[in-house]
Amino acid sequence: MEKVEKNNASLKRFLHYDRYELIAINVFWLGFIAYIASSTILSTKEMPFMIFQPLQLLGLAAIFASAAYLLKPAFESEYFKIFFFLFALWAMVILFRGFSFNKDDLKLIFLNPWFGGMFYFVPFLVLFRKSFLLYKKTFSAIIILGVIFLLFSLMFRDILTEVIPDNRNRSVVEYFTKSLGISVLFILFTFMYHSKTKNLIAVISILVMLLLGVIRARRGLLLMCVLGLLIAGLIYFLNSKSKILSGSIIIGMLFIAIIGGIYVFLNVEMEALYYLQDRGVTDTRGGIELYFYKDMEGLDWIVGRGMQGQYYCPTMGEGNYRGTVETDYLNMILKGGMVNLVLLLLIIIPAIFLGIFHSKNNLTKGFAFWILFWLINTHPSTVQVFTMNYFLVWLGAGVCYSPFIRGISEETMVAYFKPFG
Repeated sequence: MEKVEKNNASLKRFLHYDRYELIAINVFWLGFIAYIASSTILSTKEMPFMIFQPLQLLGLAAIFASAAYLLKPAFESEYFKIFFFLFALWAMVILFRGFSFNKDDLKLIFLNPWFGGMFYFVPFLVLFRKSFLLYKKTFSAIIILGVIFLLFSLMFRDILTEVIPDNRNRSVVEYFTKSLGISVLFILFTFMYHSKTKNLIAVISILVMLLLGVIRARRGLLLMCVLGLLIAGLIYFLNSKSKILSGSIIIGMLFIAIIGGIYVFLNVEMEALYYLQDRGVTDTRGGIELYFYKDMEGLDWIVGRGMQGQYYCPTMGEGNYRGTVETDYLNMILKGGMVNLVLLLLIIIPAIFLGIFHSKNNLTKGFAFWILFWLINTHPSTVQVFTMNYFLVWLGAGVCYSPFIRGISEETMVAYFKPFG
């Protein structure tokens, strides 16, 4: 009886929110959307800084101000508590090892979501109060980012129709898709909680990203989209009432996609496909990684070289030193050493296990699969960045380590997120 009353009290806290919390969450996500959309449009170097950089700063101020109100630490796992604070402390060490009050350095740290220092603050999302409202508003923010991605793709439609320089290819396609679009896969991971309209926006966004990936030969993007769709298909299969029918549909669609893709890749005469065929067999990472291995020394492997750490790499027309390894787990080692990577793995691997195998609802499973999706993508892509992709990892860690949220039934969860379904 006492346990039931305790669960009911926890359920009420999960559902309850006051007016100020609602305002704070709205301000937080609106600030983030303003910040990331402005950063993305500025990455094209075709829009005036005088308009969008102030919007970045305004978004940043909104993020920090609202986060200060939303921080209400409550750990339900001592293991998670210990390793989270160790990881957060080490993240601050990495950040301050590269910190300076130089104007250009400050702009890099606070205004560059990909290669700056803002993503070191993302783990503190687990200190937000866990609530139905937080996750519902997260879904809404993802949809808004997906719509902005589609609008930006229309604004810069020459990336679909014209030959463009490789540096613009990288900046526009990579930043548009991975800063704004890729998180819509999480809508498909949790499709049972959303309206047909939201699921349709997610599907259209993914199709556009696949098209961009093929036309602009972005192999990492294609791998991310295909992997995400496979995971979404697995979740759909696991939740289907008719396993035989749903399994047959998924296998049939996968078979058609593979055969059709192979045929088009080998036989259709399109300039974009020639580009993809050429890049598909070209190793663009091996030489960079070799330089990285050669330049890193004993202590560097353990503690890294700090936020602005670099390694000798006289390639790709970027001078003799580079500050980034596109293979992201190596980038984590460059900045914070094996200490950084091991602490991260000690947190997220148990979270994946708890979320997939010890939960009663698809919200937790969806977050766990997202963390797994993110972890796999640390090899082909840069994913530890200040984007929704990385936000979902830490929001998910908080959910997966919560026995209470893992214990909420799927029927109850659907009733929360889709009351008119």
